[in-house]
Amino acid sequence: MKKLLLIDGDEMLFKATAAVEHETKFNTCLGEVTNEPPIHILFSHPGKAREVFDEMIERFFERFETRDHLLCFSTPPDWDFGKSAPNFRYDVDPTYKNNRSNSRKPLCYVQLRQDIEADYKCKHLLGLEADDVMGILATAPMPKTQRIIISQDKDMQTIPAQVWRKGDLVTVTEEEADYYHMFQTLTGDITDGYKGCPGIGKVKAEKMLNAAMEKDGLMWPVVKAAYEKAELTEEDALRQARLARILRWSDWNNDAKKPILWQPK
Repeated sequence: MKKLLLIDGDEMLFKATAAVEHETKFNTCLGEVTNEPPIHILFSHPGKAREVFDEMIERFFERFETRDHLLCFSTPPDWDFGKSAPNFRYDVDPTYKNNRSNSRKPLCYVQLRQDIEADYKCKHLLGLEADDVMGILATAPMPKTQRIIISQDKDMQTIPAQVWRKGDLVTVTEEEADYYHMFQTLTGDITDGYKGCPGIGKVKAEKMLNAAMEKDGLMWPVVKAAYEKAELTEEDALRQARLARILRWSDWNNDAKKPILWQPK
């Protein structure tokens, strides 16, 4: 069976460019000694970042004995005009990832991505994050193709697929993926800027969902009830579920190239 590596390009690019950032300081200004504090600057080298990136990808090729790959990226922003990349989750909730509004990419990130896209097999889909691209491709109908997601993102636990994470190749079943999706809907994700259900932490969420699985396997009524108990609505719960949902092939309209927003069964 053919192997296809679905590699989180965003993650690898960030790691490579962050690894070669260096800080230095100057104690003089224009050659003159001053009593002013030193000036600190941050600098980087795109050539060294590319070496780090290539080495990381090569290790995956060697580990899985294949060079068939797709580097999956989020939709690129308009670098020239400083515009954010389109993301369908902003339509679900305009506050999505507002906590990252002041964060920056490592130096030479833009240049390295452009160089990588010229030399590697890459894939992005308009309005989607790299996670979604990997989720869609991992669950799309591809006979006789073993797809392996390579990502350290815990959100990949919501995808029924083979995932290489923390040095282990794990097979996530559909039941496990659905469970973790509801878990994320209850607990939220501070990193991605959605809050989940007030008053529900990891231990409580597991207890509620485990009880539902033992009873009849229906988790959404439990999630809905938790939100209503917190004086919120089913619509609030659905909004959080859609933010937490990493897209699968069943969530993607391939003709229109648009996501199909998740609905509880």
